[in-house]
Amino acid sequence: MAKGIREREFQNLMIQWSLPMGWGFTAGRSLPREATQTVVAGQLRDAIVRFNPGVIGGFDVDAVVEEIIATVNAVEGGLVRANEQVLRLLRGHKEFRDADGVWHALKVIDFEHPTVNTLVVSDEVTITVPGKTSRRFDLVYWVNGLPLVVVEVKSPTAKSGWAKAVREINDVYATEYPWFFTPNVFAVASDGLKLRFGAVGAPLNLWQPFRSTADDENLPGQADVQRSVELLLNPATVLDMLANFALFDTAGGGVDKKYLPRYPQREAAHLIHQRVLAGGQKGLIWHHQGSGKTLLMVFAASLLLADTRTDSPTIILLSDRTDLVRQTSGVFTSAMGDAYFHQPKTSHELRSLLADDVRGVISTTVHKFAEAGRNLSKRDNIIVLVDEAHRTQSAKSKSLAGQMRAAIPQAKFFGMTGTPLRNLATDTFALFGDEADPGRVLHRYSVSRSLRDEATVPVMLDPHPVSFEMNDQELQAEFDQFADDFDLDDPDREALSRKFGRLTSVFANPDRIHTVCQDIVDHYLTGAYRNGLKAQVVAYNRELAVAYTDKINELLAGFEASQVLAEVGKHDRITAEVNISVSDSKDEDPAMRPYRLSEAEEEGQKRRFLTPDDPLCFLVVTAKLMTGFDAPNEGVLYLDKPLKAHTLFQTITRPNRTWVSPTGFVKTSGVVVDYIGLAEEVQRAVVDPTPEGAGKGGGFVTDVSELVAEFRTTFARIEDLLADVDDLDLTVHGYESVRAINVFLDANPGAAEVFSRDYRLLARLYSLINTDKRIAKYRDGFGLFGSVYTTLFKKSSDEERKERLAELGPMVLEIINAHVHSFAVVASQEEPLVLDAQGIAILKELMALVRPKPGKDDGEDKPPPSAAEILDRIKAALDKGVEPGSAKYTALADRIRLLRDRIIQTAQDALDFLSEALRIAHAIVNAGKHPEEAVVLDDDHVGVLSRIIHDHAPAGLTITERNLAEEIDQVVTRTLAQSWDNADARNRGVRRATAAVFRRYMLKPLGEPYDSTVAYIEAHYLVD
Repeated sequence: MAKGIREREFQNLMIQWSLPMGWGFTAGRSLPREATQTVVAGQLRDAIVRFNPGVIGGFDVDAVVEEIIATVNAVEGGLVRANEQVLRLLRGHKEFRDADGVWHALKVIDFEHPTVNTLVVSDEVTITVPGKTSRRFDLVYWVNGLPLVVVEVKSPTAKSGWAKAVREINDVYATEYPWFFTPNVFAVASDGLKLRFGAVGAPLNLWQPFRSTADDENLPGQADVQRSVELLLNPATVLDMLANFALFDTAGGGVDKKYLPRYPQREAAHLIHQRVLAGGQKGLIWHHQGSGKTLLMVFAASLLLADTRTDSPTIILLSDRTDLVRQTSGVFTSAMGDAYFHQPKTSHELRSLLADDVRGVISTTVHKFAEAGRNLSKRDNIIVLVDEAHRTQSAKSKSLAGQMRAAIPQAKFFGMTGTPLRNLATDTFALFGDEADPGRVLHRYSVSRSLRDEATVPVMLDPHPVSFEMNDQELQAEFDQFADDFDLDDPDREALSRKFGRLTSVFANPDRIHTVCQDIVDHYLTGAYRNGLKAQVVAYNRELAVAYTDKINELLAGFEASQVLAEVGKHDRITAEVNISVSDSKDEDPAMRPYRLSEAEEEGQKRRFLTPDDPLCFLVVTAKLMTGFDAPNEGVLYLDKPLKAHTLFQTITRPNRTWVSPTGFVKTSGVVVDYIGLAEEVQRAVVDPTPEGAGKGGGFVTDVSELVAEFRTTFARIEDLLADVDDLDLTVHGYESVRAINVFLDANPGAAEVFSRDYRLLARLYSLINTDKRIAKYRDGFGLFGSVYTTLFKKSSDEERKERLAELGPMVLEIINAHVHSFAVVASQEEPLVLDAQGIAILKELMALVRPKPGKDDGEDKPPPSAAEILDRIKAALDKGVEPGSAKYTALADRIRLLRDRIIQTAQDALDFLSEALRIAHAIVNAGKHPEEAVVLDDDHVGVLSRIIHDHAPAGLTITERNLAEEIDQVVTRTLAQSWDNADARNRGVRRATAAVFRRYMLKPLGEPYDSTVAYIEAHYLVD
């Protein structure tokens, strides 16, 4: 098909931009090659002669060239394997035998001096063989006669732009002429407005932009493309990608893969390499969650291993989960062989590897360094690359990370994280950040860059809080009658009240389980399922994860779900499965044992979830798989569990991976449906902890309520624009309404342009919120506006029509989907405090302290204040009664903050909250009365635990709070030093150890001070 002038113009622009970088231009028809040939043999021959002056005299050069061409043309093992073999040859790793039988590694390309190579860019390069259709490449970049880069260009007005170019490269050119791509480093697709590069054959979502983190994030259109050409197609970049960054996994056990770096991965890998060569000891890499930190570690390790100046280093890939690089371990075995890649199964095996001075890559977990001892290896070319560096990494000598550093004291440490922390227990910046680096960050890849690069997609937070009503008086009366019938004394009544009066009981209520699971199923079938996406459900605990799985499967087998499945026509039945941590110890709950998965079973479950056509559509978890499990086809996460800051951050980024379905659906956003009401906590979780970023959100989480508000505002603007249309009824979607609006738009200059702009915004918003019940009343009007927009579209010029075609398809699909109505959970802005008679008494006492003079309107029938209001009043009393900035003020303010965190994160029941609030209020009153008395600050764990035990000391406590706190601290520290399979098991181990200390001192591991002690430990002892 003849090319439009725009394509040829853009081809010429790319050539013009390439010439100053050292490329010479030769038209495709003028190249000294036949159309059947892949290699420009004369240029290859010349390079071999020039680059091998000392040995080339002993070779038949023409025979060497023929051998290289034969290797290039051999694709029997598949394109990926052939590409790996040819690039290995180009890197100088293949030896040739001279006339005397001596083997030599010949240089085919000079990597150290890129511009001494023969660099040619050609347009309209034809390839053909008898019996096949001739094909013509828009641009080819040749190095020493080898086609290293192929570029396909589309017009800016083409229907699908650069994406169509990718499909032609993958499905036409590489399929029909694979041997032309065996020397290929990467291919490029561009429509003049966007440019993407990728490995030939890679799916669309793996084709990435190529930019620089040093540049302005918002370069427009053609300026952005020109900068990409200057960066990516610079000869030095092309050869760097060939020499160091085109990695392969052809070691068997799966589909052959080729890995190319995203530009931030390449930048960061080079910075780590340079820091090591310069003798630096550490560096912090801060890349947004989901942007590929594990592969970054692989690229950095490959650079370090290939450089002789690092003197055969040992690279430790460190994680807190055992499957860190299982998916990429084949990269190392493909490149270096099994002998250079090690995954020790035990701590003893790890210690042996280090003590025996083994070189290459060691993939392990931090737990295997427990009891490793000091000075296991004093080499200074051990480089530790730490994945998720905010977890399990502490400067304390007794911590696992501290034991690791003592074992390899001269090692260099580089931390990769998407959520660096600064808190009482961990400071990722101090631990990994070099003081010389700006903000102690060696390399930063921000949320905004990640979203602009489409390396990740934005996450929509959709609140679905669940309210419930309770008749306190009837409940209390029934409980009292029950207690009387069984002759329970007061301690027994108190124990039962504490055990079953907590929020856990509310979560386990069968009606609530049914309501939440019904909403999950309705929401999923209405939206995500229709696009081939899958879902993850996060439940409050293991028992609820099992209950949710059973209930979801029950609902999925129902008539309503079957109707949707029949309509979509993909599955007869879809299912949910549970994935929870279940130990094989004798103490494990027998009810949980049937849900224990072997390693092979868990891997099989993950594979089925990642397979688009597999009927496994839901994974229900409570702790496992919330971090470290990349599932690009996960479109929605249903969150029904309170979480802490960085764990919450990692959890809500589960749906932010890019994905393109086999049918061509492009995932543009992920959704987190929130049943807890975590909006405020999410905002804290995405705050940038660096000083210059304090108070700034990450920018990738959007509350659906905000989108609904913007939709309403935009809709109102269109209504105002059309206010003068006579007798217009937005609920009547018919010919007369469409015609009346068109007449009005034609008669008013500029009105059509304003209408079109607002409608396009409306349509983009609608695609994100079409299942929200708050916009149900706008659906008829939106449909009418869509018909008007379509008529305007039909009257547009051909070029305008092409530009808008891509917009209409998704809009039509969303309009159809809009008529599928989902069940809505009854929502409230905040979960109310549930108070019985005791709670009311506590509340009155509390209010008397923080507001001594109640107003006239404060009657018995006034609703109790919310948790946030209570804390605000306590804080106001503190601000008034204690000197700001004092040690006492700081300590009490921190206690208020911790209480606020407990409400949101650990979901304490109403009475526990009020009791703790009362104690804080008492402390504030006393602080005002006795300003000379000191308070315990949170300088150390023992001091804080002493204060907690003192505040909750039961009658008859026979030991000092300090002694008990010290023993708890020692037991918890020892417990954390053990090797745990996962964070959930570690948490349970800590709780059991703490309970054992309480029992030893004849204290019940139930109620206070046990509850507050465990809450503090979970918040501040690195228990994720």
